[in-house]
Amino acid sequence: MKPIAWPDHLLTLTEFAALPEDRSRYYELQEGVLTGAPRPGTWHQRVANSMAFELEDVLPGEWEPICGMEVIVEERWPPTVRVPDVAIVPTRLIDRDMQMPSASDLLGVVEVSVPGSRTLDTVTKCSEYATAGIPLYWQVDPEPSVTLTDYRLAGDVYRIGWRGGGRFTSTELVRMCLDLELLGHRRSGGVP
Repeated sequence: MKPIAWPDHLLTLTEFAALPEDRSRYYELQEGVLTGAPRPGTWHQRVANSMAFELEDVLPGEWEPICGMEVIVEERWPPTVRVPDVAIVPTRLIDRDMQMPSASDLLGVVEVSVPGSRTLDTVTKCSEYATAGIPLYWQVDPEPSVTLTDYRLAGDVYRIGWRGGGRFTSTELVRMCLDLELLGHRRSGGVP
């Protein structure tokens, strides 16, 4: 598959949505500027999928975890679109097959950081998600051992509710207990 032609101007949301399918990278829009990063590796995907599975088990029926969904973080010019590893999206939007929800519709997002994305995840996206009003942001760092930073919205900024490894317990917005080390391992079960 041939990568998309790189634009020579700031993109609108309409132009971004109209870009051809390109599975060679994963694309976001930062203040109208098209950005691209290598596709995440399989271990990264396992951690993101594990987070989605864990969330699926505890979220009430009106919310669903979706991996790799484009989210409009800033609609005003110049627009910003992010693709969080996991977005907690209202079920009603999934039922309507909404392709790019607004960040203000989300309950939370999860980013799994890797080399090359840590500053983006901990500084840029953290600021953007807070400004967009997303109540919950979990940043998972799988190296060298899995840690999680639990950001909670306080006004228009995030405050760190918890940071660490081992066992994470959340009692607000999403109620769950999570063994972080298990995120990097295959879930048990399946068909023998």
